[in-house]
Amino acid sequence: MAIMIRFFFPGVSRMAPGGDWASLSGVEWPQVILFLSMMTMTLGNLCALNQRNVKRMLAYSGIAHAGYMMMGLAILSNEGLSAVLFYIVVYLIMNVGAFLVVGMIANVTGDEDIENYRGLAWRGAVVPAVCLAVFLFSLTGLPPFAGFIGKFFLFSAVIKQGGAFAVLAVVAALNSVVSLYYYAKIVKTMFLDSPNPEDKTISVSVNDFTLMIPLTVLTLVFGIYFSPLAQYTSQSLSFFVK
Repeated sequence: MAIMIRFFFPGVSRMAPGGDWASLSGVEWPQVILFLSMMTMTLGNLCALNQRNVKRMLAYSGIAHAGYMMMGLAILSNEGLSAVLFYIVVYLIMNVGAFLVVGMIANVTGDEDIENYRGLAWRGAVVPAVCLAVFLFSLTGLPPFAGFIGKFFLFSAVIKQGGAFAVLAVVAALNSVVSLYYYAKIVKTMFLDSPNPEDKTISVSVNDFTLMIPLTVLTLVFGIYFSPLAQYTSQSLSFFVK
């Protein structure tokens, strides 16, 4: 994403009088990025929709999140670029946290299938289950988690542009609804489904909490107190577009 920012801003763009950007004459790349953004988020979410392997599900959702980030490139504004940088930071936090819990469960059960998450909260892993639920709801973009703020900044920047970008915002909103289905399916399995008799009890060591708890706290904190991070990412923009 950083390479794309450096290439498109100012590689094939120029600074407009108002401080934002305009594509070079004859190089209408924002329309291409707009189309790729919609295709990327839709393809990622549709591929994740019927996955039974949780790690693969998260991987496909990562494709969808790349599509969301591309929204900020397509609109040719500093506000959009700042939103992309903010989203990258919060996505790193919540996605590493989600993969961390999934890896921990896989190490115990030897499998990454969603069936291994049946009644996870009642098999000695209530804290990892709660942490994973926080990460998943944040990835969906629900408040009061950091993912909601990240998507809010992106959607706000896109909607301000109006025109064809309103269609992009609608497609992104519909994709967020799709992602809620498969993320919530994991949460339902962990908390509402009864475990099978042969399901293993999850033994959680102290080392498992070393990174999981701080990432969960950051996901919550940046969903409520996000101003310092937003200011930092806005100031960092000059590093990419100078």
